[in-house]
Amino acid sequence: MDAITRNEIMAAVKTAVSQAVDTLDEKWLSGMEVCEQFQMFTPSWIKRYGHLLPRIQAVVKDENGVEHRTGWAYGRNRIQRMIDNDQLRFSECQAGTR
Repeated sequence: MDAITRNEIMAAVKTAVSQAVDTLDEKWLSGMEVCEQFQMFTPSWIKRYGHLLPRIQAVVKDENGVEHRTGWAYGRNRIQRMIDNDQLRFSECQAGTR
């Protein structure tokens, strides 16, 4: 097996294992918990742009066919992966500038 093939296989395995572990160990956070865990997010940011983050909502139908929904839950590991993979862009602000 040549080095290129070996590296491609290793990268694929690493990605698959990482995704599996993240999925099995996923912790779902409320919007406020996202702000506490990732302090760069504010409640107003979550309200305005939370749809851009990985999130789920439980939906059930009662015996009358009426849907009932929970609030949004955001995947902590998935958000961390977005940060790690530079899918969210961050900028620094020097003192006295904005």
